[in-house]
Amino acid sequence: LYNNIHHPSKLAVGADFYCFKHGIEPKWEDPICANGGKWTISFSKGKADTSWLYTLLAMIGEQFDHGDEICGAVVNVRGKLEKVSLWTKNAANEAAQVSIGKQWKTFIDYNESIGFIFHDDAKKQDRFAKNKYNV
Repeated sequence: LYNNIHHPSKLAVGADFYCFKHGIEPKWEDPICANGGKWTISFSKGKADTSWLYTLLAMIGEQFDHGDEICGAVVNVRGKLEKVSLWTKNAANEAAQVSIGKQWKTFIDYNESIGFIFHDDAKKQDRFAKNKYNV
């Protein structure tokens, strides 16, 4: 499947591409995602392809210790950057969220700090929402 879809670097600016578990819609209002949040990593334009692939493989291959907490993954293509996010179900479960964030960084070989934002905070504060967890 992956070989037959466009990679993030080939998507048009403004595109949002999702891979979510069956029955979960990629929106905050979905009952399964409603109390969740997301880990997000930003990449310069054209640099998210490998991380997107490794994120999908880790999800599909059930590599996360708390994989039942994961709703899906999103890639957003914008003018100067590409963002990859990992959406989860229960933002208040700090131990699970931190574990997911640490494992994700390992799976995609990412060494910078990343942050987790609750969906509720993102809805209320938009771009001013602050990270609740950092790894």
